[in-house]
Amino acid sequence: MYQINGLTAWSLQALLIDMIVIIALFVSLKYIKGWVSNLHANDEITEKDNFAFGLSFAGGLAGLAVVLTGITSGAFADSLLEEATQMAGYGVVGIVLIKIGHFFQDKVALKKVDLHGEILKGNITAALIDFGHVLSVAIVIRSALVWVLTEGWYGLPIVVIAFVIGNICMLLVSQYRVQLFKRTNRNGDCLQQAILDNNIAVGIRYAGFLIGSALALTAATGIAPYVADTITSSLIYWSVSALGSIIAFIVLHLVMIKIILAGKDISDEVNRQKNIGVATISAAISFAIGITMATLLGV
Repeated sequence: MYQINGLTAWSLQALLIDMIVIIALFVSLKYIKGWVSNLHANDEITEKDNFAFGLSFAGGLAGLAVVLTGITSGAFADSLLEEATQMAGYGVVGIVLIKIGHFFQDKVALKKVDLHGEILKGNITAALIDFGHVLSVAIVIRSALVWVLTEGWYGLPIVVIAFVIGNICMLLVSQYRVQLFKRTNRNGDCLQQAILDNNIAVGIRYAGFLIGSALALTAATGIAPYVADTITSSLIYWSVSALGSIIAFIVLHLVMIKIILAGKDISDEVNRQKNIGVATISAAISFAIGITMATLLGV
């Protein structure tokens, strides 16, 4: 059979089917966003020029793209119909898991503020935090997909369990940031109040820390062995590795930011002075540590 760079005619057909399904999933996300928001997405983005809504929608698109990289990382199915079914099925499951993880991040970690309502009002800080929630949840889903080596539908329940474990770890990270903000803020305000006040610096730093933490959690895919015959043991290893990766990330972040921004009261700069430059540096440090851990230790 004729081949182009190792691709056969059959695999090219499978790739075409995957692309069609992927495009359909991206388009469907627009209508899902509008349905969940009980409004028309185009009106918010183009008519009302709601930057916050556009940023939130962009987070959904980026999150779905991250999840799809995990779905497409395996081998092709045995037939084109099965390939299309698995791609669409896992894609829908991915969207559902993003929504579930997103819901718990919003309602558990930041239960005192209505992020959705604030986004509709044009609150950019709320949109930045929403972006961080969606993207971090998507990275955790991708980690679970990559870690589970079983092809087809057999690995789906394990993916869901691994995602739940990873999402619990991310909820702990969110609570850590909420409590840290309360302890270091001289004004005595909570993180939720900073969101209502539209402190963009706080949003950038919080979102960057969440995304960096999720990337660090990806290291568990390379640390924890996945053995299909011993699922319980594998999930225990996954849990310990995920939590250990998060703790290592937090420690490395504390060390790095103290070195790079030595002599600066970072919390005061971000929380009270609303210094976007310092917040961006902090977010970049979070991303750098997270992506380094994911690259060195993950798969």
